[in-house]
Amino acid sequence: LTTVIIILAVVLVMTVSVNLLSVGEAQSGLSLYKGEDSLAFVEGCMEDALIKIRSNDSYTGGTITRPEGSCVITIVSHVGSNWTVTATTTDTKYVRKVQSVIVKTSSIAITSWQEI
Repeated sequence: LTTVIIILAVVLVMTVSVNLLSVGEAQSGLSLYKGEDSLAFVEGCMEDALIKIRSNDSYTGGTITRPEGSCVITIVSHVGSNWTVTATTTDTKYVRKVQSVIVKTSSIAITSWQEI
């Protein structure tokens, strides 16, 4: 009888451990997915900002609202035809930020595009 109780206790501990590890892995996977989704979203916001810059030399940034959420566009610097632009998500849990350096003449040439 004692042996059966010990084996049941060991099996119960192993089952609980496996379940807790499964929950942790699921949370990690969800966080990874949400983070990548947020990065794709902020890159889309940066593309929207570049379209606005292309059509308006005096664009000063601001908030872009899309169906997925909103992001903040900041013009870090604008000297002549050189622009440095930052896009940041407003989501407080999965914050992603992308910075782009561009040269605007008759078209836009991206010289740098990186997550910061």
